[in-house]
Amino acid sequence: MQGKKNDIWITGIGIICSAGSGYDHFCSALQSHRIFSSPADSSLPVEQLAVVPSPIKAIADFPNDRKSWLAMDAAAQAFSDAGYPQGVLSIFMGTGLSSITPRQMEEDLFPHIRDGRFDRVAMAKDLDVSKVGPRRNLPHRLVEHLKGVYEAKGRCATNFSACAAAAQAIAEGYRVLKRGESDIAMVGGHDSMAHPMGLLSFVVLGALSNSFCRPFDRSRNGFMLGEGSAVLILERAEHARSRGAKPYAKVVGTGSSVDAWNVTAPHPNGEGAEKAMHRALRDASLDSSEIGYINAHGTGTPIGDEAESKAISRVFGDSIPVSSIKGAFGHCIAAAGAIEAVASVAAIEKGCIWGTVGLEEKDDFSINAQKEPQEKSVKYVLSNSFGFGGQNCSLIFGAV
Repeated sequence: MQGKKNDIWITGIGIICSAGSGYDHFCSALQSHRIFSSPADSSLPVEQLAVVPSPIKAIADFPNDRKSWLAMDAAAQAFSDAGYPQGVLSIFMGTGLSSITPRQMEEDLFPHIRDGRFDRVAMAKDLDVSKVGPRRNLPHRLVEHLKGVYEAKGRCATNFSACAAAAQAIAEGYRVLKRGESDIAMVGGHDSMAHPMGLLSFVVLGALSNSFCRPFDRSRNGFMLGEGSAVLILERAEHARSRGAKPYAKVVGTGSSVDAWNVTAPHPNGEGAEKAMHRALRDASLDSSEIGYINAHGTGTPIGDEAESKAISRVFGDSIPVSSIKGAFGHCIAAAGAIEAVASVAAIEKGCIWGTVGLEEKDDFSINAQKEPQEKSVKYVLSNSFGFGGQNCSLIFGAV
């Protein structure tokens, strides 16, 4: 297991989602090819949610902030799995909106209405980060907390780019290590929108399915909302070898783009997605023919799946195996790119192309969408993450 001196290895993985907690459990869930969801206890037209089934350890510093509780769990798993590496550590995490309940929104907003007008100055003062309360769970606080817990001396940042956030956080960590600015990077994402305000926002947007998610299926009508967190420990290969660490796989390329097309819809021809994939291939110095499997963004929305399919066909042709795991674990929003990065690494490590749960009758797409899992050795896997506002990120993982 030599590898190149400047390779970036993945030496630790932590994950928690609707299938449960832990990498081995997640891999077993992928192989079982079934839906991990439960009935939604909501008056909204949503039947299923892919939520974490077991109680989550609450953290006093993050009252009512479920997504941060998930992240702390995944981070602890990953750091332990990597063998508690020492060195200059950077942290990059993708996240979504604050975890806000209707009562908390009422507590935040209503006291600042004066004579029928919203007093922004009073609200700004009340949001002082030194105060503690549900309304203080702002996106950047989790990385600040992780920085203290893990004594990170390198660069640390929060990525807040919708459903591409976690993938772009992984890309940031990869680049920091490639430049030699850190020895280790803790990267990933966390999100939980499975609360009344989160559900309502996606219902209003028309993005949620009223039943199950069916990526690339003719009858697809939206996604199933999920929650979770995944964290990867990246290391410069030289640093990892010096302490005897063994890698799952390596990160070999990243590419990003912005559609600048629509606030919620992707470019109908997938132009931004195509650019992200081309840039990832160029960054990895790979030809499209060298990719053995694509873990698609595949949300099960009518417009999104069509746009992504067109982009994949233009870049890779129509024979490469493509699948989406969102039919099994839901769309975990800002955490999706990290959870799907773990699925991509698992495809390499386990020698298996994952199937698309919910796909029964493929729509008129030319892509080679996989219904069932199949054993197949793959050297390189590309994972797509595309977010609202046309924010796109593609990651390429390779065998070591």
